[in-house]
Amino acid sequence: MELPVKMMMYYELLTRKNVVMATTGATAIYLVSKTLLAMFRSPPYNPDLFNLARVPAEYYPMPSALVNVPGDLRKLLEALSHDLDDDSKRTTLHNITQYIYLKESEANICTNDDIKLIASFLDDDDKVTKTEALNALKAFTIIWRFKIKIQEYVPKIAELVTNTWDTNLQVAGLRLLNGLHIPDSTHPLMRRLLSNFMDILLMANTLAKVQVLKFLSTLAQEEDLLYDIMNSQAPPEFLSLFQPSLPGNLLCELLIFVERLSAGRLSPQYQSVQWHYNDNSLHEVIFGDNSRLSDRLLALIIHPEEEVQTEACKVILSLRLNKEESRVLSGPPFGANISIGPLESTRISQADNSSLSNHPLNPSTNPSNATGNDGTHDESGRNFYPLQTMDETDESFYPLERADHSFHPSLHSSGRVVEDNSRSSFHPVDCLDNSDSGSL
Repeated sequence: MELPVKMMMYYELLTRKNVVMATTGATAIYLVSKTLLAMFRSPPYNPDLFNLARVPAEYYPMPSALVNVPGDLRKLLEALSHDLDDDSKRTTLHNITQYIYLKESEANICTNDDIKLIASFLDDDDKVTKTEALNALKAFTIIWRFKIKIQEYVPKIAELVTNTWDTNLQVAGLRLLNGLHIPDSTHPLMRRLLSNFMDILLMANTLAKVQVLKFLSTLAQEEDLLYDIMNSQAPPEFLSLFQPSLPGNLLCELLIFVERLSAGRLSPQYQSVQWHYNDNSLHEVIFGDNSRLSDRLLALIIHPEEEVQTEACKVILSLRLNKEESRVLSGPPFGANISIGPLESTRISQADNSSLSNHPLNPSTNPSNATGNDGTHDESGRNFYPLQTMDETDESFYPLERADHSFHPSLHSSGRVVEDNSRSSFHPVDCLDNSDSGSL
């Protein structure tokens, strides 16, 4: 009987709580023992072991740490070849782009031959490979001397952007063009491709539209291209781009483009030529008498983005200035020092057509029966005298005398002015000698 009793007492001890506590205690004892054993076996403390500067770069877990290994960019450029398969070419060009941005000092020791090698992949049959080559060239533009070399490929890049209908390729090519100076020798090509750029503006996605608007704004600053842009065929949907529902960055670039056109149109060089535009030209759509651009711009003033509001106000003011300037195209150049006094031709005209309505009048109250010959009076008996005027030499003069030989004071008269009580007005007294003055 004793054995069953002992077994029952043993089973009572094997509860779930007791098992958990025993397991936890055993695990804690094991971990403590392992830690103490590791401490006994570890070498003495050495601070040099914790100096990360002495750890080779390839041991860093971050992928960008490989950039610190010298010569990796050179190895990638040497591995780049047209004999590689498409995936290898794409990957190699993509890695080259990343290395240029992350390690500019290593990219700075590259040569023009490396630029030429990457540019050769613009003729590859694979669109993605062309796009990666454009991205690599864009990365090399952070170095000034390579930017000059890449300008040689502007015609090739422009042809790719306008002839290949691929969004990623177009965006990559336009970004590259926007980071380069457009040589004058390429302007004839740009004239020929203007309609293609307009097609991208209407049919591409938002990112490509933003980039092509930046490029067109750059072209609008070239004097010999401004008229070609103005006279280019405007798509019927052009004004539909001025919609408040469109993204703010697109609207800002669109407004900047219009503002550049307006500023170029007001330049003295552009005003010096009498231009003729087609009925459906971009100029007529924006600046023509029947343009409905003003209505579109008013809707953008209440756009939720402040930058769009600001650009819309700038364009409205520019268009208003454009209309005001068109009224004085035949006048003196903008900024000329225009005198406020009448010129010699004006004085001659006054002599030929002297009339009271041609001069400002100064009323002087007089009795109703006053009929003096030195002024002109109306039915109420008030006399009117022409005001003094300044000519272009800052000297005062008066219009020529009327037929009744009325006398008016001038700067050359040194006489005094005395009051005539009977007329309650002032009249000049001619120069008097001493004897005459004594009689007064």
